[in-house]
Amino acid sequence: MIDWLDFSLTPTVLYALVAGSALPIYLALIARLTPFSGRKALQFLLSSVVMIVLWIGLVAAGPGSHSAGRAEIGIGVMILVAESLFYLEVWSLLSRSYTLGLLVTLYRANRPLDEEELARSYRGGSGLSWIMEQRLSGLIGAGLVREDDGMVVLTPVRGVAVACLYRLSIMVLGLRRTG
Repeated sequence: MIDWLDFSLTPTVLYALVAGSALPIYLALIARLTPFSGRKALQFLLSSVVMIVLWIGLVAAGPGSHSAGRAEIGIGVMILVAESLFYLEVWSLLSRSYTLGLLVTLYRANRPLDEEELARSYRGGSGLSWIMEQRLSGLIGAGLVREDDGMVVLTPVRGVAVACLYRLSIMVLGLRRTG
């Protein structure tokens, strides 16, 4: 029989909760720095590094954390990872959500739009073609495809490997096919 449960937090765990919960603040600040403008993956990476460095600093210098054991450090790391994954999902939805972008386009129009008008007005007038351009530039940057005489070519090692892993994952997880 359990007499009572102790829900008190050790300083190391508390510091992880605090440092991790402020990740959106770090992200908002870094996103406004000119060298990182438009570089969303780098913004998130740097925000995560700031979070980890802040947590390490708090654990090293904060009151009551000098006696932190391996278990407390491990729990703190797991909290930071969980918070990062949560914010990564939210950030990804907000920064790359094409469906929500359509809602914003309709809201800004302040009137009903037909499909053609909606496509033209999407993303501040960029239209729907920017989605393909954005996705393609990401694939080129990752070395998964390259452009050759106006044609998009899958790279023989990295591109083929990722495409095969993707197809296998779709098959194993029972997700719908996309191509």
